[in-house]
Amino acid sequence: MKSENPERRVGLLGGSFNPPHICHVLASLYLVETDCVDEVWWLPVHRHAFEKDRELRPFVDRVALCEAAVHDHPALTVSLVEASLGERSRTIDTVAALRGAHPQHQFTWIVGSDLLAELPSWHRWDELREQVRFLVLGRGAEVPASELPKGGDFVVRDFQLPDISSSMIRERLAQGADVSAWVPASILALLRGNPGLYR
Repeated sequence: MKSENPERRVGLLGGSFNPPHICHVLASLYLVETDCVDEVWWLPVHRHAFEKDRELRPFVDRVALCEAAVHDHPALTVSLVEASLGERSRTIDTVAALRGAHPQHQFTWIVGSDLLAELPSWHRWDELREQVRFLVLGRGAEVPASELPKGGDFVVRDFQLPDISSSMIRERLAQGADVSAWVPASILALLRGNPGLYR
């Protein structure tokens, strides 16, 4: 970790990062610069809890891409915690591991408003919602309170990002198309240096 300062407010951004893109960086910096959190830790998934592993690039490759993306941003860091857990990634296990290793920090799980409906289906949701606060990023429209799962601790911030996804980037890379407007320059350099990664 870049920081071991006590009592830090840490936002946790979990995901495939397959590959990471500019919206991951923009969202993370927005949350830091608007004082929602002091730091954002990116948590590349080791293996999916759901059946998405088929298109998942090797963990070491996705970590390298993430580290390139956050390199110039001191408040952003990449955590390898999910690799140490061994099993398929479950948010509740990740949160428990981080709270155990860093009891001085206040953790908040970052989630897009498009995932709100599926939160109650997450593993041991009734326990998870008691363990961590959720920071919801809207998509350019107000998130109604009725859409928030009952019983959880939610903070909602509206922040409209470009319409970019990792799957869109993978598709363009497979076609040999340009993605320079969708990924940080540091990631673009790695992708160009390893053209077979997403082809």
